[in-house]
Amino acid sequence: MSIFKKVIFSNKRSNHSVIKNSLLAGTVLLSTVAQDVLAKEKSYVAVEPLTCDLVKSIALPSDEVTCLVDRKQDVHDFKITPRQAQLLNSADKVFTLGKEMTPSMKNWEGKPQTVVIGVSAIDVDDHSDHGGHDDHDDHSAAKVDDHSDHGGHDDHDDHAGHDDHAEGSFEWAGKVQLFKGSYKWSFAKVGGEYADPAMKMVILESNDIESSEELAKELLGSKKSINKKNNGTLVASNKAYVLNFDQGKESTVFNVEIEKDGQYTFFTEHMPFEFEADEHFFKDLSNSDVEPIAQVPDEGEGHHHHHDHGGLDPHVWHDPHNIIKMGEVVSKSLKKDISVFNRSDRKSINARFASVDSTLEELDSWIVAQVSTIPESNRVIVSKHKAMEYYGDAFGFETISLLDFLGDSSSLRPDNIQSTLKMLDEENVKAIFPEQIPASKLLKNLSRQSSVPLASNQIFVDGLMMTGNTVSVAVHNTCTIVNSLGGTCDKEAGSNLEGTWNSLQN
Repeated sequence: MSIFKKVIFSNKRSNHSVIKNSLLAGTVLLSTVAQDVLAKEKSYVAVEPLTCDLVKSIALPSDEVTCLVDRKQDVHDFKITPRQAQLLNSADKVFTLGKEMTPSMKNWEGKPQTVVIGVSAIDVDDHSDHGGHDDHDDHSAAKVDDHSDHGGHDDHDDHAGHDDHAEGSFEWAGKVQLFKGSYKWSFAKVGGEYADPAMKMVILESNDIESSEELAKELLGSKKSINKKNNGTLVASNKAYVLNFDQGKESTVFNVEIEKDGQYTFFTEHMPFEFEADEHFFKDLSNSDVEPIAQVPDEGEGHHHHHDHGGLDPHVWHDPHNIIKMGEVVSKSLKKDISVFNRSDRKSINARFASVDSTLEELDSWIVAQVSTIPESNRVIVSKHKAMEYYGDAFGFETISLLDFLGDSSSLRPDNIQSTLKMLDEENVKAIFPEQIPASKLLKNLSRQSSVPLASNQIFVDGLMMTGNTVSVAVHNTCTIVNSLGGTCDKEAGSNLEGTWNSLQN
């Protein structure tokens, strides 16, 4: 071989080696970069406790999932703080049930990192093809049953801190325009007795309920209250009155003296309408009704905040098949954050969601078995507002909202009570299900007058209990319903499913 050929051959081998080594080095470099990217832990924020529980069950254990709303908070009334806004902005993704359940998320739904998993994001099972629950394998899309008549959810009657009168609590506040002079505030026996033997009241000169709320709570919680009996005089002052009702009289009347024209706000421990027999509770000296120009709650009786679901019933998770669909949304969204080269993590997400799916199918079958022990004629769920309709549709119950009969606060009168009592009798109702223990005075009165017992346990309709998980809510509600309606509930099997769900987050 000539020297010239040797040089050329040598150069070819050298170039080939350089190219090969360069490609190898590039591959290693890209792989290293990819691994660095893939190794980065994701940071997710889940707004509602139930959403957080579901996301934690599907997300990789290495990812950080922050629960935004504490279980003690009402998601309907939740207000986003500046610090929480920072968490939402910095998160890789934000998961939420949506504005129908959490109104404060309305302005966040359009942001690229926000993933809605609630009623507006899934096709909800309506079970119309199988008489309530014959086919558990079909998760095919079904159009949302629009439970638009949901005004009942705007007040959460049995709310903690009201019926047991936690310090500083109130059930109702009303703002009225009054002229200088005298007025009458009366409390009447309903069904032969007062809703309570006594009640605290605060009267403040104020044109805004919200701005007066903290002072009212402070006064209601103070031990320096002024006791008043029948014909006692009440004035606007920074004092709370304890109104004692005369058990020997059908009604107890108090005089309200207004020293100057203006707007006044009344805060009461009980709903005034619970003491209304035949006459309006607040009148002027000409016996004309005095109506509030603003009040909270502005529907029914109960918690003092307004909750608007925007025409959709958001309580979809009471049907386990809908939770599966919510999980599908979570799973797909999580996998979008994982590189196509990272097959291991994608497989892990798929496996975790499969376990969620399997557990929820078992839960579904368990509920069917428990409900089957209830006599068919007893399968009626009566609660304050429409929150159990998906549960009823899935498992063969008639569901009745008391607010369909009681109406709003302006029409909560004896005739509404009578229509409610008639319904309870005609529907052969076996139990009324409170949404908080102790039950509200109104529910207690309905139970007493109708002889329909209150369930010994509450049902949880708006999310998780203080302890437990997604499955715990379903097990608790199911056993409460089954045992109250004449069936028998296998709580041990339900508890095993709760444990299975807990293990998913490991």
